[in-house]
Amino acid sequence: MIKDLLLAEAKQYEVCLVFEDNSKYIGMIEMSSDKKRVKCKHQDGIEWVPLDEIKHCSLSVPIKNRE
Repeated sequence: MIKDLLLAEAKQYEVCLVFEDNSKYIGMIEMSSDKKRVKCKHQDGIEWVPLDEIKHCSLSVPIKNRE
């Protein structure tokens, strides 16, 4: 999951974070300097989330046209 979060941060992909209580945040992320938390900018604001509270992470990768 850490690799996915680092990729999402580097490529500015949107993520869906699912937590132990099945709540979700969908938005953009930034890793903290200590690599134990992630800053998620989502529809309701900005939250700092400990990595150990995240149950699942999905990336939304944009599809580009090949023209």
